[in-house]
Formats: sequence, C-alpha cells, structure tokens
Amino acid sequence: MRLLLLTIMLFPVAAQAQNTVEPPVEVVIQANRFAVYRGDQAFSAVDLSRADINRSAAIDLSLKRSLQAALFRRSSSLTANPTVQGMSLRAIAPSGAGRALVTLDGVPQNDPFGGWVIWAGLPQDALSGAHVVRGAGGGAYGAGALTGVIDLGLTSPRAQDDYVRLQFSERGSHQVALGGAAGDVSLHYTVQTLNGDPAVHEPQRGAADRPTFGEDTAILANYRREICPGVCGQLDLLAGHYDSRRDTGLDGAVAKSTGDNLSAGFTRPATDEHNGVRFQVWHRTSDLANRSVSVGAGRATTSLANDQVATPASGTGFLAAIRHQSPALEWEIGLDARFNKGRSEEYYRYISGAPTRFRLAGGETSLAGIYGEATRDFDRLSLTGAVRIDQWRSHDGHRRETDLTSGASVLNLRPDSRSDTVVSARLGATWDVTPGKLLRAAVYNGFRPPSLNELYRPFRVGNDVTEANADLKPETLSGVEVGMRSRHVDIGLFYNVLNDPVTNVTLGVGPGSFPTAGFIPAGGVLRQRQNGGKITAYGLELRSDFSLTRRVSMTGAATWTHARTGEGRRPAQAPDYSAAIGIDADLAPVRLSADVVFDGKAFEDDLNTLVLEPSQRLDLRADYALTDHLTVSGRIANALDGDTQIARSGDGTIQFDTGRRVSVALTWRR
Repeated sequence: MRLLLLTIMLFPVAAQAQNTVEPPVEVVIQANRFAVYRGDQAFSAVDLSRADINRSAAIDLSLKRSLQAALFRRSSSLTANPTVQGMSLRAIAPSGAGRALVTLDGVPQNDPFGGWVIWAGLPQDALSGAHVVRGAGGGAYGAGALTGVIDLGLTSPRAQDDYVRLQFSERGSHQVALGGAAGDVSLHYTVQTLNGDPAVHEPQRGAADRPTFGEDTAILANYRREICPGVCGQLDLLAGHYDSRRDTGLDGAVAKSTGDNLSAGFTRPATDEHNGVRFQVWHRTSDLANRSVSVGAGRATTSLANDQVATPASGTGFLAAIRHQSPALEWEIGLDARFNKGRSEEYYRYISGAPTRFRLAGGETSLAGIYGEATRDFDRLSLTGAVRIDQWRSHDGHRRETDLTSGASVLNLRPDSRSDTVVSARLGATWDVTPGKLLRAAVYNGFRPPSLNELYRPFRVGNDVTEANADLKPETLSGVEVGMRSRHVDIGLFYNVLNDPVTNVTLGVGPGSFPTAGFIPAGGVLRQRQNGGKITAYGLELRSDFSLTRRVSMTGAATWTHARTGEGRRPAQAPDYSAAIGIDADLAPVRLSADVVFDGKAFEDDLNTLVLEPSQRLDLRADYALTDHLTVSGRIANALDGDTQIARSGDGTIQFDTGRRVSVALTWRR
C-alpha cells in the first residue's frame, strides 16, 4: 500500500520533470452528435481513445483501469450476472442498476427494465473512444447521470478499418471478431465463449460449485452519410442485436439476455455562421431469463428457487436540440424524453423440484425534460452553467402472485401511480493560469429515478432474498469539486452528498418466515430496497501520463473515496480506494504493456459485517507485428493469479473472480 501511494504521489512530480515528452494522443470521437461541449472542461472530464477502450478484454475492465469505474461487484462483465452489470463512477455507492448514464452515440444503453448494461452487446472494435464526465449530470446528456456519464462513440464508417481477430484462451475459451466498412456502411460481428474458474475456492467448494461459463454474440450495423456536405448535415442510422449467457458458478444458476437497438438521427454541426440542430429517435428492446438456486448443506447440491423465464422490456426515446457556437459563447437548448415498460415472469417457491407459485411483476415509467446550457469565455476565465427540469412518472405498476396448485391469487399489488418533478443544475468555472495549466471548480446536482426492477421485482441470490419496493423515490446527488489540469496531470478533490440512495437494507436472517418474502432458509438474509437516508462522500482523483524514455511511457489513475452512510457505515461494495498503473514499451515491431489494478477493502452488506479484502491484479500483454497488417498477440490476465473476492454470503462463503488466464490472438487489420 505504501508503495502504491508513493508511486501515485510521484506522478505529478515526474510528469513535470519530463522535457522530452511526446504530445498526448489526440482523442477524436466521431459520432452523430454535436462536438463535445467545451464547458465540460470545468468538471472532472476525461477523454478516452480507441486504444484506451481496447486496453482490456472487456469494455468495463478498460473503464475500470482508466476511471476506477466499477460494476456492483468486483467481477467483470466476462463472468458477472447481467443484473449486476450497471456501471457507477466514483465509489460513492455502487449499484447493480448503475448510477452512471451510459450512452452509445447518444442512445442510452442502460437496460429499460433494470438499468444495467450488457457490455458484451457492444462490439469493442466498433468504438472510437469515450467522453466521460464524472459528477452529477445535467444539460444535454440527460437525466440519470447521478455519478456521471460515459458517452461512448462509434467509429464512422469512413474511418473504419476492415479487421478480423481470432483469439484462443485456456479451457477452450475463444473469440472471433470481424468488421469492416463499405462507403457509408459499417458492420461489426463478435462471438465468444468464456470458460472460467469455479467462483468458490477450496476448502469451501462443494459439488454444486461449477466453473463460470459465458457465450456472447453481438452484431452492429451503422449507416452514416453526409447530406449536401458542408450545408445540411449528417444522417445516422444504427441497428444492433446481442445474445448473452452467463453461468455464474452454481449448478443450475444460468442467466440469458437478448436485446435489439435501433436509432435514427440527424445532426447539423454548429459553426460560427449558423446554429447547429440535432434530432434523434431510438428504440430498444431487451429480455432476460435468469435462474436462481438455493444451496444445500455442504454445498453438495442446489435446488431451483426461482425461474425468471422472461423479462420483456422496451425503451423508446427522442431528443431535439439547437446549438449556438461562436469564439466567446456556446449555448444549447433542447428537450428529451424516455419511455420504459417491462415485466418479469417467473416461477418460484419450489417444493420437491416443482414450482408452486407464479409471479408477474412490472410497470411503466416515463422521464421527460427540457434543458439549457451555456459557456462564456472572458479572456482566461470561462464560466459554464446548465439547468434541467425533468418530470418522472411511474404508472401501471403491478405484482401478481398465483398459487399454481389451486389457481388462487396469493398476492395482488397495484401500487399507486407516482410522479416527481426534479430540477438539476451545474455551474463551473475554469481559469487558464499559464499555457497548458488550468484550474477548475464546479457545483452541481442531479438525480436518478428507480428502475422498474427496483420498484416491482424481488430477487434471490443463493439463500439471500431482496424484496422490491414500489414506494422508492428518485435518488438525488449534490456536490462540489475543484481541480487542476495540466498537459500530463489532472488532479481533483470532490465532496458529494447522495440523498435517498436505493440500497439493500437488511431486515432479518433465516431460518424464518417473513411477510411478502415468505420463508428464508438457514444462512440466508432478507433485504429490501429502500431509500437509505444519506451518503456523504469526499475524495481525491488523479490521472497522469508521462514518458520514461522515448519508447517507454507510464500512466496512472487513482481514486480515494471516504463514503459513509448516516449510521457511519461504508456503503455496500464501495472500496476505499481504487488505482491503476500502466507501463507501455514500443519496441517496434514488438509492443509490451503491463497494468496493475488495485481495489481497497469493501463490504458485501450495508451492516459492514461481511468484509471483501483488498485485491491486486496484474495484466500483461505483448503484440508482435508480423506484417503491416497482421499482428500476433499474447495476453496474461491476472498474471500473478491473485484472489479477488467478489461476494461473501451470510454463512461466510466467499466467491472469487476468475484467476490467471493466458490467451493468444491473431489480428488482421487493413
């Protein structure tokens, strides 16, 4: 730990000491939207290149390395159940639904039912980079960016290389990825099989513990065409489909997800001569089948506890905006809306291997808002501000449970419709102290409405049950931050207050029967989603890059967060620190890279009784250019085979992420 802190503290000093550093790689995010809003520089904004996004084996792992972003649990999307793949920025209070807004060319990628993101449904090679703004969102990015926004960009067909990649890993894991473009059309296709380790290690492992397994297919097509170039604007059409499966380490525990993504947009960029306009409509569908099991004595057997056979959901939205741009002034006004609906269909309360109850739970939500934002430059001083007014509404909520033997209704809940109007805003300022050095300060607030899943559907993991809560209200976050950004160093301090966070609150332990939830077995825990008072968090963020020699460079990123609930406890799954250090050596025709990723101690539960120990992970990679177009690569993930605890159940059983994995890939790119 001391070595880690010393290394991080040396980043700014070392960066300033370099006088032969090559200029940073320019990040160009080509997408069907306006240029990056220049007022974002007043906030904790980070631009990631295509190389940054492709640095790790999955998009979320790359975001974790560069931003300390995280899923609800420490496992990556390569092994995690879809329902915990929601992304959060800053370790304020990670959530399975995700507290960050994730978009692809402006289209929200958060699931319309649960808020999570199926990262395997986004072909990594199709992305040109990402624009990330940490802190509560506002303005044009839309509502829901409680801890920030991750705005992924899709490479334009005209800039897309043709490529084919074949990758083979241990235990029969493999991936085939191919893509290319013809004129204004690009197409990407990825299929992969993932064979991992059992999540439970010896001596706790039993016969019911199985290796993790995954299968993914993703296809994405993009049409992007200039209409009367330089005069009218750009038309953009996007279509995507994915199928994903995760077996998460218990016999019979299988999750399958599928979805489609359609969008159409038109953008006329803003110039000094005329205002820009942007229109976009999109429609997404998703479905989830998820089997949960209870674990027998000695982990020798499992029995089906819940069979979520279908979760059909859809989301529809639109955006319309006008952007003005001049040398000293930039402003944008617009309106947007999202409409989500979905339901869960599941069998549960299994007796002698057969279900005795059937549950149908779901509803609809809508979110509509108007916004305005502006940035004004005064020589070296720049001021920026944004305001949104959003109305959130939940309606047609229902939870019906039926006894399958008699056909009688055992529960019929029809929650009242609810609505809330929320005003969110942000204000920031930057000061160019000297060329290449900028001071920034900002205040902001934002909100995230609860998902359909949080409102209406209970769930089970092993013997632990978490109940839904139709009375949830939107989470809100307010904060202040200051920072300094130079050519190679970006450092900031933040203070955030999260009010009414949706958390899983412990209500009781098994064995025993509870209202609505029913029987909780021995070793099990009953929790319910509740608006959990207030979480206060303050911390430090740092990013740095510099050159050690002409061929060797070093990057680093770290976040330290002191987050506490009103009871003085740390929020579940929130580590006290996260950090990453990377080294790259360009020894043409060989390129070597190494990344060390650190996570501090966290707690599985809101009571801070179930500890998740700190972890370290070393990833190594080597690329050798056989020709100008053909490259062979070797990768060792978790090279030191370190243990990463991802879950700890009430009976003390610990689950771990996959250990060391060796893979080889052959890539052709034109």
